[in-house]
Amino acid sequence: MTNLDIQETGREGELLIRSCRVKINGNTIVTPTRTIGVSLSAATELQEAKRFIGNKFKPFGEVFVRIKLNDIDEYIIDAGKREKFNAKLSRRVGQLKDAGALPYVLLSILDNNGYPLNRLLPPNELEFIFNVLWGIPGNSIITTPLLGTLESPDEHGKLIEAFFKRQTDSIDRKNQPLMAIIPSSYYALNEPKLIEKYWECGVRIFGYNCENKKYGAYSIAIDSLHNLLSQLSKKSEEEYILNAINSKYKYGKANTSRINNLIGAGFGFDTYSPNHISPKFIVFSEKGDSPRRYVFNEKDYGFIDTKELNNMKNIDDLIDTNAFKNIDLSELNTLGDYQLKKLCTSHDIEKTIKEISNYSAYIENNELIKHLSSKAKIVAERAEIEGINRHQSKSTDEEWFSK
Repeated sequence: MTNLDIQETGREGELLIRSCRVKINGNTIVTPTRTIGVSLSAATELQEAKRFIGNKFKPFGEVFVRIKLNDIDEYIIDAGKREKFNAKLSRRVGQLKDAGALPYVLLSILDNNGYPLNRLLPPNELEFIFNVLWGIPGNSIITTPLLGTLESPDEHGKLIEAFFKRQTDSIDRKNQPLMAIIPSSYYALNEPKLIEKYWECGVRIFGYNCENKKYGAYSIAIDSLHNLLSQLSKKSEEEYILNAINSKYKYGKANTSRINNLIGAGFGFDTYSPNHISPKFIVFSEKGDSPRRYVFNEKDYGFIDTKELNNMKNIDDLIDTNAFKNIDLSELNTLGDYQLKKLCTSHDIEKTIKEISNYSAYIENNELIKHLSSKAKIVAERAEIEGINRHQSKSTDEEWFSK
């Protein structure tokens, strides 16, 4: 029996906003929360976030790894390279666990040209993936790999069946829960059977691939997904949680930019994970000599250009972070871009962690939507949140579900 227990502890009216207590193999996560992301080459986010991990903030931890087919083949035949790869993974998983996060490994499978793989892996390569995921010490959740566009949703069903079979049949099996990655390109409104297949295989943690797009772009699909999961949940009397994979951090330009990933709770996401899709462009300054850098403002959920901070008044509450502790604002413009980017990243991580750490208390008091309504920069997003209701398309979803 998988060691997973999910208990809903609060919900706001008829909205998707809720709080849960998630227990996995002795570890407890209170949602809404966020995921701390690391890669094999960098652990910047973990270094900035670990001092805030504790009773009030307990995050998931994601070790994100891009791996090409020829890399997999090399690891299969070369024990030395395979051991080095596994050692790097183990180190990152261990760092997340030691910091107090609940880690999982997310493997993004690429073809040899560096693009997402648009087919299922052959048996020997899939076995290698199995061995990695089940063999890494401390890997708390077994996550299906992130793939490209497969031939049909049935292909994803075959993938989850293979993972479920490994979990139940392997002699050395471990009882970690499974997290199935739901590709947004496949979750059309006429494909509820894919979700049903996952549920039948014991999946109670779902990762929805947001593909670096704002949540509102998928509002209809997200609403339908919750409807289907809600019906399955009621039928089996078991809860589920939803993770926003590749969630877009912010959108908009310059002074119009506003936060996106932090408001995932409004769309029913229990946690959100970092975006791993590279931006298509970088906004440069008017002189074109360096990128513009912005810091998150929790007062309105927007962002402020660092070049404007020195001329602003009454900003003590804005810059009350560890990042700005020893910074003289008059010297901001003298910082190199690397230093400035690091400063903004550190500030934003601290601010967003402090914000989401209060969400569960807001929800239990039925006040999160009220809290979000006080944020001037996300007026349109508040309307989208309030417009999503999991009862809106109930009769239609029940018709699909019965197919």
